[in-house]
Amino acid sequence: MTNRPFPVRFADPACSLVLVLFFAASVFAQSGAYTAPADLDQLVQSAKTVVRGRVMSARVEPHPQFSNLQTVVVTLAVTKVLKGEAASTLTFRQFLWDARDVPVFAEYKRAGELLLFLNPVSPYGLTSPVGLEQGRFRILQDAKGNRYALNGRGNLGLFDQVTNKASSRGVALSKQVREMLSKSGGRVPLDALEDAIQALAGAPK
Repeated sequence: MTNRPFPVRFADPACSLVLVLFFAASVFAQSGAYTAPADLDQLVQSAKTVVRGRVMSARVEPHPQFSNLQTVVVTLAVTKVLKGEAASTLTFRQFLWDARDVPVFAEYKRAGELLLFLNPVSPYGLTSPVGLEQGRFRILQDAKGNRYALNGRGNLGLFDQVTNKASSRGVALSKQVREMLSKSGGRVPLDALEDAIQALAGAPK
């Protein structure tokens, strides 16, 4: 997503300037990982919460405090928590910089099941996947019922240096995970990816 000016208008120009600058800083903080590739370890370490779940609803609506700011509100039925804490239903609000970002809403609307690496929630109730499309994985299934995960960049560069980083911290990785980490991109087995996430997060399996 390219950072673009959002058409915000308030009666008080000073108030407008302060709010635009604040929200711009918030969005840039959330999307900073987007401008450079983020590997799996970066996604895990940066995420406050990592969950897998099925999209129950997604809608575009104004921010409850600032009606000129558009957001997408996504509700998931959580099936697995891999880092942090989450209830069985999770709702989060993501900022839409302008109307041309509505495809972000469409991606959630038709997603089905997702694996999400979510940033901490900002003071204004906003969050987003770490690295934006890099921290949002679609769950795919083949004709035999095998399940795979693929992020918005086709998993390109997802495993760069992850083995070395894990080794430097003394993180033990299974054979299945090591085989997955040798890939340069493309879909990967969901169970291997989730094992890797839990190992890198230090969570019990």
